[in-house]
Amino acid sequence: MGGKALLEGATLKLTKGRKYGLVGRNGIGKTCLINAISRGEIEKYPEDVHTLQVEQEIEGDEISVLQHILNCDVERIQLLEEMDRLTTLDDSELTKEEIARNNARTAEIFERLNSIGANEAESKAIQILTGIGFSQEDMQRPTNSFSGGWRMRVAIAKCIFSEPEILLLDEPTNHLDLPALIWLEDYI
Repeated sequence: MGGKALLEGATLKLTKGRKYGLVGRNGIGKTCLINAISRGEIEKYPEDVHTLQVEQEIEGDEISVLQHILNCDVERIQLLEEMDRLTTLDDSELTKEEIARNNARTAEIFERLNSIGANEAESKAIQILTGIGFSQEDMQRPTNSFSGGWRMRVAIAKCIFSEPEILLLDEPTNHLDLPALIWLEDYI
Protein backbone atom coordinates (compact mmCIF):
# COMPACT_ATOMS: atom_id res chain seq x y z
CA MET A 1 0.00 0.00 0.00
CA GLY A 2 1.45 3.34 -0.99
CA GLY A 3 4.52 1.54 -2.33
CA LYS A 4 5.06 -0.30 0.96
CA ALA A 5 4.67 -4.09 1.18
CA LEU A 6 2.48 -4.91 4.15
CA LEU A 7 2.75 -8.70 3.80
CA GLU A 8 5.35 -10.77 1.97
CA GLY A 9 5.57 -14.54 1.72
CA ALA A 10 2.53 -14.95 3.96
CA THR A 11 0.14 -17.88 3.83
CA LEU A 12 -3.55 -17.61 4.62
CA LYS A 13 -5.52 -20.77 5.29
CA LEU A 14 -9.22 -20.62 6.06
CA THR A 15 -11.23 -23.71 6.98
CA LYS A 16 -14.96 -23.95 6.26
CA GLY A 17 -17.13 -23.61 9.33
CA ARG A 18 -14.51 -21.79 11.42
CA LYS A 19 -14.57 -18.21 12.64
CA TYR A 20 -11.45 -16.05 12.56
CA GLY A 21 -10.43 -12.78 14.12
CA LEU A 22 -7.68 -10.55 12.79
CA VAL A 23 -5.95 -8.62 15.55
CA GLY A 24 -3.11 -6.13 15.33
CA ARG A 25 -1.97 -2.56 15.81
CA ASN A 26 -3.43 0.24 13.73
CA GLY A 27 -1.80 0.71 10.35
CA ILE A 28 -0.34 -2.77 9.90
CA GLY A 29 -2.70 -3.79 7.08
CA LYS A 30 -5.73 -5.50 8.61
CA THR A 31 -8.20 -3.51 6.52
CA CYS A 32 -5.99 -3.86 3.43
CA LEU A 33 -6.03 -7.64 3.85
CA ILE A 34 -9.80 -7.73 4.31
CA ASN A 35 -10.26 -5.51 1.23
CA ALA A 36 -7.94 -7.72 -0.82
CA ILE A 37 -9.90 -10.83 0.17
CA SER A 38 -13.17 -9.09 -0.65
CA ARG A 39 -11.92 -7.98 -4.07
CA GLY A 40 -10.57 -11.47 -4.87
CA GLU A 41 -6.97 -10.27 -5.04
CA ILE A 42 -5.58 -13.11 -2.91
CA GLU A 43 -3.82 -15.71 -5.03
CA LYS A 44 -5.64 -19.09 -5.09
CA TYR A 45 -8.64 -17.69 -3.22
CA PRO A 46 -11.61 -19.66 -4.62
CA GLU A 47 -13.79 -17.62 -6.95
CA ASP A 48 -16.92 -19.67 -6.28
CA VAL A 49 -17.14 -18.79 -2.58
CA HIS A 50 -19.87 -16.25 -1.78
CA THR A 51 -17.87 -13.62 0.12
CA LEU A 52 -19.27 -10.33 1.39
CA GLN A 53 -17.63 -7.47 3.23
CA VAL A 54 -19.69 -5.16 5.41
CA GLU A 55 -19.51 -1.68 3.98
CA GLN A 56 -18.20 0.91 6.41
CA GLU A 57 -21.44 2.78 5.93
CA ILE A 58 -24.12 2.82 3.26
CA GLU A 59 -25.06 6.03 1.53
CA GLY A 60 -28.36 7.43 2.76
CA ASP A 61 -31.20 7.75 0.27
CA GLU A 62 -35.00 7.79 0.13
CA ILE A 63 -35.30 3.97 0.20
CA SER A 64 -36.60 2.54 3.47
CA VAL A 65 -34.34 0.51 5.72
CA LEU A 66 -36.46 -2.62 5.18
CA GLN A 67 -36.44 -2.21 1.41
CA HIS A 68 -32.64 -1.80 1.43
CA ILE A 69 -32.38 -5.22 3.04
CA LEU A 70 -34.92 -6.85 0.72
CA ASN A 71 -33.16 -5.38 -2.33
CA CYS A 72 -30.10 -7.49 -1.48
CA ASP A 73 -31.87 -10.56 -2.82
CA VAL A 74 -31.41 -9.69 -6.48
CA GLU A 75 -32.73 -13.01 -7.78
CA ARG A 76 -35.94 -12.65 -5.76
CA ILE A 77 -36.46 -9.09 -7.02
CA GLN A 78 -35.88 -10.11 -10.66
CA LEU A 79 -38.22 -13.09 -10.40
CA LEU A 80 -40.97 -11.01 -8.80
CA GLU A 81 -40.64 -8.34 -11.48
CA GLU A 82 -40.78 -10.95 -14.26
CA MET A 83 -43.79 -12.63 -12.60
CA ASP A 84 -45.53 -9.26 -12.41
CA ARG A 85 -44.84 -8.60 -16.12
CA LEU A 86 -46.14 -12.01 -17.16
CA THR A 87 -49.28 -11.86 -15.05
CA THR A 88 -50.25 -8.38 -16.28
CA LEU A 89 -50.08 -9.27 -19.97
CA ASP A 90 -53.37 -9.14 -21.87
CA ASP A 91 -53.98 -12.72 -23.04
CA SER A 92 -56.34 -11.48 -25.76
CA GLU A 93 -53.33 -9.96 -27.56
CA LEU A 94 -51.25 -13.17 -27.43
CA THR A 95 -51.19 -16.32 -29.50
CA LYS A 96 -51.95 -19.69 -27.89
CA GLU A 97 -48.26 -20.55 -28.08
CA GLU A 98 -47.27 -17.31 -26.32
CA ILE A 99 -49.87 -17.94 -23.63
CA ALA A 100 -48.56 -21.48 -23.13
CA ARG A 101 -44.95 -20.21 -22.91
CA ASN A 102 -45.93 -17.51 -20.44
CA ASN A 103 -47.87 -19.99 -18.30
CA ALA A 104 -44.92 -22.38 -18.30
CA ARG A 105 -42.50 -19.60 -17.36
CA THR A 106 -44.85 -18.36 -14.63
CA ALA A 107 -44.91 -21.88 -13.16
CA GLU A 108 -41.07 -22.02 -13.28
CA ILE A 109 -40.82 -18.65 -11.54
CA PHE A 110 -43.33 -19.69 -8.88
CA GLU A 111 -41.37 -22.90 -8.23
CA ARG A 112 -38.07 -21.01 -7.96
CA LEU A 113 -39.58 -18.40 -5.62
CA ASN A 114 -40.76 -21.22 -3.38
CA SER A 115 -37.38 -22.95 -3.45
CA ILE A 116 -35.50 -19.78 -2.38
CA GLY A 117 -38.02 -19.00 0.36
CA ALA A 118 -39.08 -15.71 -1.19
CA ASN A 119 -42.23 -15.41 0.91
CA GLU A 120 -40.14 -15.55 4.12
CA ALA A 121 -37.75 -12.78 3.01
CA GLU A 122 -39.56 -9.90 4.69
CA SER A 123 -39.94 -11.67 8.05
CA LYS A 124 -36.27 -12.69 7.92
CA ALA A 125 -35.24 -9.07 7.22
CA ILE A 126 -37.45 -7.77 10.04
CA GLN A 127 -35.96 -10.30 12.46
CA ILE A 128 -32.42 -9.18 11.58
CA LEU A 129 -33.27 -5.49 11.80
CA THR A 130 -35.05 -5.96 15.13
CA GLY A 131 -32.01 -7.82 16.44
CA ILE A 132 -29.68 -4.93 15.73
CA GLY A 133 -31.98 -2.37 17.29
CA PHE A 134 -34.42 -1.06 14.66
CA SER A 135 -38.01 -0.48 15.70
CA GLN A 136 -40.90 -1.33 13.37
CA GLU A 137 -41.32 2.39 12.64
CA ASP A 138 -37.60 2.85 11.91
CA MET A 139 -37.71 0.08 9.31
CA GLN A 140 -40.06 2.19 7.21
CA ARG A 141 -37.96 5.36 7.41
CA PRO A 142 -35.62 6.32 4.56
CA THR A 143 -31.97 5.57 5.22
CA ASN A 144 -30.98 9.23 4.74
CA SER A 145 -32.86 10.07 7.95
CA PHE A 146 -30.37 8.04 10.03
CA SER A 147 -26.93 8.86 11.40
CA GLY A 148 -23.83 7.12 10.11
CA GLY A 149 -23.91 4.66 13.00
CA TRP A 150 -27.42 3.53 12.17
CA ARG A 151 -26.55 3.27 8.47
CA MET A 152 -23.65 1.03 9.53
CA ARG A 153 -26.25 -1.24 11.12
CA VAL A 154 -28.10 -1.33 7.80
CA ALA A 155 -24.87 -2.41 6.10
CA ILE A 156 -24.42 -5.22 8.65
CA ALA A 157 -28.05 -6.31 8.21
CA LYS A 158 -27.67 -6.40 4.41
CA CYS A 159 -24.72 -8.77 4.64
CA ILE A 160 -26.35 -11.00 7.24
CA PHE A 161 -29.53 -11.17 5.16
CA SER A 162 -27.53 -12.27 2.12
CA GLU A 163 -26.07 -15.26 4.03
CA PRO A 164 -22.60 -15.31 2.49
CA GLU A 165 -20.29 -18.27 2.99
CA ILE A 166 -17.64 -15.84 4.21
CA LEU A 167 -18.63 -12.64 5.97
CA LEU A 168 -15.85 -10.07 6.39
CA LEU A 169 -16.41 -7.57 9.18
CA ASP A 170 -13.95 -4.70 9.66
CA GLU A 171 -14.52 -3.20 13.12
CA PRO A 172 -18.20 -4.19 13.09
CA THR A 173 -18.83 -3.19 16.70
CA ASN A 174 -18.24 0.50 15.96
CA HIS A 175 -21.52 2.37 16.46
CA LEU A 176 -23.31 -0.62 18.07
CA ASP A 177 -24.94 -0.40 21.48
CA LEU A 178 -24.75 -3.32 23.90
CA PRO A 179 -27.99 -5.10 22.85
CA ALA A 180 -27.03 -4.91 19.16
CA LEU A 181 -23.49 -6.06 19.96
CA ILE A 182 -24.83 -9.06 21.90
CA TRP A 183 -27.19 -9.91 19.03
CA LEU A 184 -24.35 -9.74 16.48
CA GLU A 185 -22.10 -11.89 18.66
CA ASP A 186 -24.88 -14.48 19.03
CA TYR A 187 -25.47 -14.45 15.26
CA ILE A 188 -21.79 -14.97 14.51
